[in-house]
Amino acid sequence: MAAFHEISPATETGIPVSQRDSFIQYEDIFERAHNAVVSDNKSRQVERDLDSSDNETRDVVEDEIGIRRLERCYSSESLSSTTSESSIIENCFNTMGQLEIVLDYDAEQSKLTVTLVQARELRTVEETIGAMDTYVKIYILPDPEPKAQSKVFRKSVNPVYNERFVLDVARQELEHKTLQFAVFYYDKYSRHDLIGEAEMKLGDLDLIPGPFSTWLNVMDVNDKPQDLGDIMFSLSYLPTAERLTVVVVKARNLKWVDDKSAADPFVKVYLLQNGKKISKKKTVVKRDDRCPIYNEAMIFSVPSSVLQTITLRITVSEHASDGKNHSIGHVLVSPNSTGSSLTHWNQMMTSLRKPVAMWHSLRKY
Repeated sequence: MAAFHEISPATETGIPVSQRDSFIQYEDIFERAHNAVVSDNKSRQVERDLDSSDNETRDVVEDEIGIRRLERCYSSESLSSTTSESSIIENCFNTMGQLEIVLDYDAEQSKLTVTLVQARELRTVEETIGAMDTYVKIYILPDPEPKAQSKVFRKSVNPVYNERFVLDVARQELEHKTLQFAVFYYDKYSRHDLIGEAEMKLGDLDLIPGPFSTWLNVMDVNDKPQDLGDIMFSLSYLPTAERLTVVVVKARNLKWVDDKSAADPFVKVYLLQNGKKISKKKTVVKRDDRCPIYNEAMIFSVPSSVLQTITLRITVSEHASDGKNHSIGHVLVSPNSTGSSLTHWNQMMTSLRKPVAMWHSLRKY
């Protein structure tokens, strides 16, 4: 990540900004993940001299411990950011651009540090403005008042804000709070227009290891995605065994295809490499249940050398007796994703051996 510098608060909009400290240069999330994998690979070379059965036993124990940890999985609402994957075409709805942020939480001080890094490819619904002046308001919902505001960045659809805000959020309140970014088009001769919003449910994130960075899609508030339901699953990677574990925990509020009155859902997990299917596993079928609980672990063998080329596709489908199963929706998670999917991948890579659970909204692609 490029080195950032502190920028003085803007006063053009007349809204006060939050407390600012000297800027922290964060470590590149991908470099940190890569270093962690490399370190584990070196240790694996030493472990090869040990009894192979001991290694296998240890990894099985890691899996069992990880599954048991799921008992404390979050129960808050799912993230609203859409996902993106370069090798598979999907419907990103009416995306008005993307926003890069870095989050860091100090549990002792109850301080959430939000770094507003940059935006890219911002546009309005009319798409006729071109280069424009923009700024961002930061909310912690359900509080309707903004907690912070960026400076106004002039004449660019790719503004680089490089601003840090320190917000007060008690740890026990994280599960019930939503971090929202509202991107505005600034016009000193008329009212300011809302370009779009990006949101993250803080209860769905493991903020304690921080800091971590992610890109969020800025969504047109007048073009909300169809509500198909949500799915919770956990991801963990064991470098010693080169094992990627996906635990399908549960789904909720599923919407049946063609608005039928009943259906029998199950979940398929695909492992893709460069867009091609490598492996597939699926859960049991749950009979007529819109909020099914699965708690099923699926293990894939994935060498660390190819981690950056794979994609997980988690699909919720309706079981049909004739074999023509219909897809309700799915989620794509990979190092090339954005929004909640990229956040989930990054947290897995920076918390090796630890299962990271998160809710995701199902999408029709």
